[in-house]
Amino acid sequence: MTDTILLAGATGMFGSRIAHHLLTRPGARIRLLVRDLAGKTGKLEPLVKGGAELIEGNLADPASLDRATRGVDVIISAVQGGPDVIVDGQVALAKAGKANGVRRIQPSDYALDLFKATPGEHAMFDMRAEADRRIAALGLDQVNVLQGGFMDMFLPGHGAIDLDAGTISLFGDGNRQVEVTSVEDTARMVARIALDRDIAVGKFAFAGDRISFREAGDIVAEATGRPVNPVSLGSEADLHAAMAAADPQKKVMLAYLLYMTNGQTALSNLQNARYPDLEFESFDGFAARMHIPAAA
Repeated sequence: MTDTILLAGATGMFGSRIAHHLLTRPGARIRLLVRDLAGKTGKLEPLVKGGAELIEGNLADPASLDRATRGVDVIISAVQGGPDVIVDGQVALAKAGKANGVRRIQPSDYALDLFKATPGEHAMFDMRAEADRRIAALGLDQVNVLQGGFMDMFLPGHGAIDLDAGTISLFGDGNRQVEVTSVEDTARMVARIALDRDIAVGKFAFAGDRISFREAGDIVAEATGRPVNPVSLGSEADLHAAMAAADPQKKVMLAYLLYMTNGQTALSNLQNARYPDLEFESFDGFAARMHIPAAA
């Protein structure tokens, strides 16, 4: 059996990896929804050579979404942006899909369990949850893929670890473990789910590893030969106070730290074993593969 998969967001780093893994699977016809094709054909050429079809469309243009979703079985969204994209755009895409008989959508969730978040604390989680509620109201089945954080967040240069200072910043004691997965493993799993006709609707959670801030610091120290010492920035109450005083962009980043600190949005019922042939990369393997700059 062959399914036609429509992927929105294929020009992004994560979306392009989903497209790559879809193209390696038998029984899939891949259609990429691309805004303003001019200037992007070179970037998308490897995917086109692999068999992907390009269709120009815009999440704000219902007519183009109608064209894009005709004959489609499953929609995958890997879009990023503000409420105009995450909420309005994804709902418009789902509405077109529902009208054209699309079987299922996989919205652009890809996070910790955003459904457990306190409304108003995390703007990105709020947007995704709102989109999912509005898609559900259309009567279109959805699978909400949740993989925790991307492992990159524990690499130097991504916020927590400062190799020059030899520190990893955290709130609380830094011992609570959080689910993390590599981008590559997440993209591979998203592709498999899209082609799984027996998948249950609703949350589909998995994770490559569970790791604490302190453990991440130790692993990066081992990979680089450089010290990475934990430095606590305060308690959970201090983190709440920092969020209250932060601008909207910084508040989002602090909200991620909040949920990694208190475990409120931790993943449960992990389905790592659904596809026995898939082996997930651990964080220590990921850190070794990323060739973090070693000590001089």
